[in-house]
Amino acid sequence: MMRASFYLIFSTLMWGLNFHLLKIMLSSVHFLEAGFWRYFLGTLALGLLGHRSLNSFKWKIPQLKGIAIVGVLGLFSFNLFLFMGMQYTNPINASLIMSLNPLATLLLAYFFSNSVIKYYQLLGGVIGIFGVIFLISKGDVFHLQALQFSKGDTYIFIAMLLSSCYPIWIKKYVSNISSPVFTFASHLICFIAFMIVSPLFSHFQPFNYSIRFWQATLLFGIFGTAITYDKWNKAVLIIGAENAAVYMNLIPLFTTIFAVVLGAEIYTYHYISGGLILTGLLITQIPMLIQRYFFNH
Repeated sequence: MMRASFYLIFSTLMWGLNFHLLKIMLSSVHFLEAGFWRYFLGTLALGLLGHRSLNSFKWKIPQLKGIAIVGVLGLFSFNLFLFMGMQYTNPINASLIMSLNPLATLLLAYFFSNSVIKYYQLLGGVIGIFGVIFLISKGDVFHLQALQFSKGDTYIFIAMLLSSCYPIWIKKYVSNISSPVFTFASHLICFIAFMIVSPLFSHFQPFNYSIRFWQATLLFGIFGTAITYDKWNKAVLIIGAENAAVYMNLIPLFTTIFAVVLGAEIYTYHYISGGLILTGLLITQIPMLIQRYFFNH
């Protein structure tokens, strides 16, 4: 359990950093081109990290279904709709919609994988979401009434649903495939999709990229993609999709922390929202820890 928590906290920390790395990348290239380089380096790193598992694994046709679903819908389509949406909406709208991820995962797991929603999971998820709302509204929740929803918000909502399905698909399809193999294969599918689509909308000029772009891309591709998804998938197998999803509320918190490190100011609402997010996380995890260590031993 503690190992899974460490994996999830590391993953959300890296995803928080990824927003800043992506901003650097998008200042130089088209978003599809950024996706191409991200998954090129990510897939390459995953292949090197899991080469032993890949060499010993015997592929079977039925397993390709789960790999294709996660690669095309959970990775490629998620990134596609997220970046498309950001062209038409603002960060506050996008963050608000994406903060629905943990609750959506709980509901989707309930309807499609017969998962049982416990009262403390629902309570923790709601508190965590309110913490996210408090954060992105900068402590003024009434400010949310002024939001105007655009067609970009629809794209972000689709991306949110796809990201909510991702841990459910992992739990369903990785049961008979080792995590390193599944993670590599699904990322390979995503990379192939970017490789096919990217040249239609962008012109690759890698020799003209700046050093800063390559630094961000290497960190994004290797640590923010390969290692992060590998650890996240392993954690989902340990504690389940609905429990792992609550950790997604840490992403805007870590994003804010990195923004502060990079020079942004920190205000009272940062502390309050951070406390709410952590409270929601603890509410969902403490009952499981008590049951695991006091009633199952």
